[in-house]
Amino acid sequence: MAVYTSLSDSDMRALVADYYLGELVSFQGISGGVENTNYFLTTTTGKYVVTLF
Repeated sequence: MAVYTSLSDSDMRALVADYYLGELVSFQGISGGVENTNYFLTTTTGKYVVTLF
């Protein structure tokens, strides 16, 4: 899996709050990728892809 930086539920909730994306519904690490950590993120305002550099 290409999740090099693991985020906890509380970490992701804090990130979502910082960017005014609504309330966190779910998130899942994306197995693809070579250098960066990527997550699928679902909030009350939509679906996003989060990339951590």
